Amino acid sequence: MNKGRSTVWFPGTPLLLGVVAVSFSSIFIKLCQAPAVAIGMYRLLLTVILLSPFTLASPKQRQALKSLNLRDRIALLASGLLLGFHFLFWIASLKQTSVASSMIITTLQPGFVGLAAYFLFGERLSKRQTASLISAAVGTAVIAFGDHAFGASTFHTHSGMTHPGLLAALFEGPTSALRGDALSLIGTIAMSGYMLVGGRVRARLDSTSYNWAVFLTAGLMLLIWAVATHTPLSGYRHQDWLWLALLALVPTLFGHALFNWLLRYVNATTISVTILGEPIGAILLSAWLLHASIEFYQIVGGLITLGGIWLYLRRPSVVR
Repeated sequence: MNKGRSTVWFPGTPLLLGVVAVSFSSIFIKLCQAPAVAIGMYRLLLTVILLSPFTLASPKQRQALKSLNLRDRIALLASGLLLGFHFLFWIASLKQTSVASSMIITTLQPGFVGLAAYFLFGERLSKRQTASLISAAVGTAVIAFGDHAFGASTFHTHSGMTHPGLLAALFEGPTSALRGDALSLIGTIAMSGYMLVGGRVRARLDSTSYNWAVFLTAGLMLLIWAVATHTPLSGYRHQDWLWLALLALVPTLFGHALFNWLLRYVNATTISVTILGEPIGAILLSAWLLHASIEFYQIVGGLITLGGIWLYLRRPSVVR
């Protein structure tokens, strides 16, 4: 690993390609008219199909999965469930709020991980990290306030749920930008839990086999959710199937899989800071391809949030 990281080459080009690839995720979701749960399910299960030849054909990876103890299997299952909830809530948020607001809120994930590590594992936060998290929270509050003040309800959405409750209130009813912000926030919290719970198992598995296992778990969870809520899983437009296939191929394989490979050559902090370019790329792509407007309050709140998270992640590099 260290030998691989010491290789003299410039990773800027693949890092840039990875950021561009993941930035298309929100664009494809916006263009796809399938229900949110179906989008997440098909994206995950199609990715599992693409990864299966590399995972199931490798005796080493199959043995690594079989050798996991009960605790690791439970952690793997919990990781997959949390990832499924992340996709469910985040994709639903894009159906209700703008790409700009939803994507900026997702950048809070490193902060949530840091706070959870502080309360659960006693990891201390420096004054700089504390101030940066406060800054990120203020930026998100600016966006939420702006969406509440200026976001309009435009059409009625329906999740397929047959019983009232908190989840139905979030998913159903007239579209609200503030409701979309809340969905993105819940999805970001779920993603943070996924990162924390899966950390121990990721250390024991190759990235390909780990992704295959958690994507399969998350995809099956969303399938069960779709069936339970009577969500239609077919009858979509032909172009919707194209967007679903591109979601599995471009942001997942050419985005996240590429970042996993780059961990051999650059440290995790470099990857984390680089991924902060995703909301910027997504916002620019939405303005170009979807003709979406970017409001002043989103620019202000986004700069405050991104600046705070960048300061939180900015540590001395361990790669020499």
